[in-house]
Amino acid sequence: MRRETALPLSLLLALLPLTSDADLRPIKKLRAGLPPYAVTEKIVRHNEQVVASRPTDKPLQTPGTPHLTWLADCDARVQATLFYPEPIDTIYTVRNPGNQLSLSAGAIDYGVNELLTPVLLITGNTNSDSLRLFVKGYSHLGADLRRDLDGLRLSLAETDPGAGAMTELALVEKNVDFQVATALKRYRERMESGRLVVIGAVIDLNNQYRLGFNRLRIININGETTPEKLRVMHHLIRLDKRLLGLVGRQPWEEENKETKVTRKGSTGKK
Repeated sequence: MRRETALPLSLLLALLPLTSDADLRPIKKLRAGLPPYAVTEKIVRHNEQVVASRPTDKPLQTPGTPHLTWLADCDARVQATLFYPEPIDTIYTVRNPGNQLSLSAGAIDYGVNELLTPVLLITGNTNSDSLRLFVKGYSHLGADLRRDLDGLRLSLAETDPGAGAMTELALVEKNVDFQVATALKRYRERMESGRLVVIGAVIDLNNQYRLGFNRLRIININGETTPEKLRVMHHLIRLDKRLLGLVGRQPWEEENKETKVTRKGSTGKK
């Protein structure tokens, strides 16, 4: 006579059907994107290529004064290589959700006051996950990230009923303007002495300005935001007319088009 083997109690419980009030929320994946071993390999192999490509008797040295301090969003798509040819040794970078000066004030102070960079570049970007979370809600996130995103209430507090009432591009520009204004107050002494220029710009990841994907568009210099005034500032003296057309919040072609439409429609007749 065969004897039946008793199943362990834990296995029996596991085989029982779920109750009606069971938690059916999806389980997060353990990994996303490349597996860690593939990323680690890329790190080591690329560093090997970098080391092999440099002269063996010339160590990598940081210059006394980098060209600029760059405050950017933590979006991985936004990289200094989008706007600067040699970012190594020349750009001191600070990043956080929503490119907020207050979140990284100490680090930015180091770039401006200790490294003495002549330019503080503050960039926002379109298709921003940080601003999207701020608009749609982020109560489901961890406490630390919620606190960081709460800082955007300062820059976007006076939006029209609900931040979603503004276009995404308008939100990005508004946040950049606020961060520039904060920098003007914090580094006023260096600016008034002519040793620092604060530039606000938008990196257009999804071509909302209709000037090309990943286009960097300067919208604010030392608090000046009027396109016509920006384009005659001495900080842009080396730009030709074509490149000056990339400065300001609206292309010259669109401004001229709107002006023509307005004049054509204003006939004075009722």
